[in-house]
Amino acid sequence: MIGGSSRSASAPPPFLLMESHGEGTRLPLRSGTVVLSRLHGGRSRMRSFAPSVKYVLEGEELYEIEGRTKRLRAGEFMLVEAGVEFEARTAGPGRTTGLCIYLGTGDGAAVAGDPTLGLGRALAGSRIDPLAATLGNYARLLADRPGAGPGLARRIVQEATIGVEDYLAAFANRLERLNCLKASTRIETLQRVERARCFLHDHAGRPVTLEEVSAHAALSRFHLTRSFSEVFGLPPLTYHRRLRLEGAARLLKSHAVTATEIAEQLGYASLSAFTRAFRGTFGVPPSKARDLA
Repeated sequence: MIGGSSRSASAPPPFLLMESHGEGTRLPLRSGTVVLSRLHGGRSRMRSFAPSVKYVLEGEELYEIEGRTKRLRAGEFMLVEAGVEFEARTAGPGRTTGLCIYLGTGDGAAVAGDPTLGLGRALAGSRIDPLAATLGNYARLLADRPGAGPGLARRIVQEATIGVEDYLAAFANRLERLNCLKASTRIETLQRVERARCFLHDHAGRPVTLEEVSAHAALSRFHLTRSFSEVFGLPPLTYHRRLRLEGAARLLKSHAVTATEIAEQLGYASLSAFTRAFRGTFGVPPSKARDLA
């Protein structure tokens, strides 16, 4: 089943519903198109005529792009340059739900592959980036209410275009902080560092080891520590400790737990050890958490 229709000069951007593999080769995958896919196992070969951002709401999608495999899990997104031919695969028996937005190139959107950025034909995004949250909200809404798609398509394209521009600006800024010599090496390293940062956020509820993080990022402990510090200003375990303490501060400010309970949850040997760590990070003891901005 395919929803939507061809767009005239005054018509809103089309919204398309894709429920079987193979439909992608027949869809008008051009600027301003929003596609909600609800697919069981199979594969499709497609070519996009506009830069796009792809998001997986549930399940997993595999993309073969120029000989390389990109895996998108639930909550993750990817940017693809215009004109790229690719194969998309989903595995059964469960259904994979995804959202693909072909960006409004008339607004001058910067995209993966833009020669001024040199970011390549496809760029995997971080699920802890604000763009992932925006895409996820719209994907959930459309999955529940596909009939809302035609009325929301223009807004979705506009917000996704702005979100992609913001994401790429942040990515390019972080890229400049890496000291790798080759551009392709820097891009790959930064994406691995971002995977490490996602891992730290996903496991903010428990202590982690550097070995765990480096294995997840597929970087040696030395290269992970050096590159992570260059990009985010802190070594990964120091970043993780601050992340956990910031979560503790939010809980203390809301009176959800006591300092003793938080110390135990975070794995500190004693309340005094937690107090020292908290004071070292924020300059005040846990009892003053409500005074933090």
